[in-house]
Amino acid sequence: MLRIGAMAEAVTLLLLVGIAVPLKHLAGIEEATRLMGPIHGVAFLFFAWLVIRARFEGLIDGAALGRLIIGAFIPFGGFVNERWLRTSLDQGKGQ
Repeated sequence: MLRIGAMAEAVTLLLLVGIAVPLKHLAGIEEATRLMGPIHGVAFLFFAWLVIRARFEGLIDGAALGRLIIGAFIPFGGFVNERWLRTSLDQGKGQ
């Protein structure tokens, strides 16, 4: 579930920054950010909740928690997070 959250957060961030914001500023279509902003906000909060839950369940350690949250703020960072989660959680290295 954590990997799905990372991917959802990454995709919505790219849609917001790569499509909605340029549409707003270059074409004057403010509805793009009014729609995509809240969608990304929910995806980010869901991912943050999943990361915190994974920490309390012992699936990841504090360093991984920091890495995942910081990566969520960087475009394409969510994709890096998902790849890291795939390898580390599958191999039991999330801690």
